[in-house]
Amino acid sequence: MKSVNDIKNRVKKLWNSYKFHKNWLADETIFPFQIKLDKPDDKTLLHQFDEVRQWINELTQTFTQLSTQKSICIIYKEFSYRSMGKQSLPVAIEFKNIESIARYLGKLQEWQLFCQNYQQIITAFPVLTESLKNSPASIQKYSHNWSQLLSVCHYFSQHPTPDCYIRELDIHGIDTKFIESHKSILKILLDQILDDSAINTQHEKLIEHGFEKRFGLHYEQPRIRFRLLDKNMAADFSGITDLEIPINQFAQLDLICDRVFITENKTNGLAFPEINNAIVIFGLGYGIQILKQARWINQCWLYYWGDIDTHGFAILSGIRSHFPHIHSWLMDENTLLHCKEQWGKEPKEKTHHAETLNNLTISEQTLYDKLKTNHWKKSLRLEQEKIPYDWLKTQLKNTHDITI
Repeated sequence: MKSVNDIKNRVKKLWNSYKFHKNWLADETIFPFQIKLDKPDDKTLLHQFDEVRQWINELTQTFTQLSTQKSICIIYKEFSYRSMGKQSLPVAIEFKNIESIARYLGKLQEWQLFCQNYQQIITAFPVLTESLKNSPASIQKYSHNWSQLLSVCHYFSQHPTPDCYIRELDIHGIDTKFIESHKSILKILLDQILDDSAINTQHEKLIEHGFEKRFGLHYEQPRIRFRLLDKNMAADFSGITDLEIPINQFAQLDLICDRVFITENKTNGLAFPEINNAIVIFGLGYGIQILKQARWINQCWLYYWGDIDTHGFAILSGIRSHFPHIHSWLMDENTLLHCKEQWGKEPKEKTHHAETLNNLTISEQTLYDKLKTNHWKKSLRLEQEKIPYDWLKTQLKNTHDITI
C-alpha cells in the first residue's frame, strides 16, 4: 500500500523530471492525472484490517484537506472479498490539472513564474518556441534571469557581431559579469535567434574565448614574449629589445627578420645570444600553434628548441603539423651525448610511448626511438636549460649563415 509519503515522492519525482512541464509545453492533455494505489489482497484485509483502515483514514485526511474545488480527489472502487464481503477502497489519487499538482507540492508560485517566463520568451522571440518544448529545465534554471537574457538577445539581434569587448556592450541593466556567467545559455539562444552570417560556426566550444569568437566580440589575446636578437632591429621600438604583445598585434609586425628561434624555457629566451636579423620567442609550449596567425614568420627560417626526451619530441612533432619547415635546435644525439653530466629523468606522466611520431625527420625519429627504448638510461631526459651556454654559442657559430 502506498503511503502518503510514497505518493508525494512519486509525484515529486515526475515533477522534477519535467514530465508535466513537457506535456504542457507540447499542449498535450494528460489530465486528469492519476497515481494508482495498490489493492489490498484478501489475506491483508482479513489480518491487517485496522492497518488498512488507518491507511484509508490517512489518505482521506490528507487529500481532503488539500482538495480545492475538487482539483485533487481520491478515487474509490467497490471490491468483493471472500472473507470480508464488499469493501469500497481507494484505487487512485486524481489531480485535475497541473496547477493542482504544483499546489500539492508547494510549487504553485514556481509554476506560475515558469508560465510567465515561457510567454515572455516566445513573445519576444517566437523562433524559440519549438526548442523550448524540449528544454523546460532551462526555463526553470534561469527563472529569475529571463528579462536580462532577452535584453542581451535583443541587443545582439539589432547589433550582430558587435566588434567590441563585452564590457563595451551598451545594454541597460546588464553588466559584464552577467554575460560572462551566462555564456552557455546565451550561446544556445543566440544560435537560434541570429542569422547564420552573424555566427562564426568554427568556434563551437566556450573554452578559449569561444563565445567571443563565435559572436564577433573582442577578447584578451594570448601574448607573445619575444626578444630582438639584433639591436639594429630595435630602432622601431625605441631601442627596446624585450617585448610582450598580443598575438593579433604580433601578427601585424613587419620585421626584417631572417630567423625565428622558439624555445619553451624563459631563461633560455632571456639569455639567447645576439644574432643578426633574428628574434627568439619563448614560453609558449604546446600553445605554439597560435603563431599560425603571424604569417610573416613562414618567410623565415624557424627553429624549435625543446627538451631532449620523448615529451619534447612529441611537442616537436605537433609543431610540425602547423609549421612543416621548422628545424629542431639542440635536440640531437651529439648534444645529448656531449651533456651526459646533465642527464636527468623524464617524469613518468609525460613519457610518450607511440611507436612513431608522424612529423619527425629520420634522425629525430632515431633519437626518439632510443629514448623510448631506454637505449642509454631509463626515462632519459636532457632539459634544455641544462645545456651549457658555451655549447649553445658554439652550435650557433657552426651553423651556416648565422652571424652572432
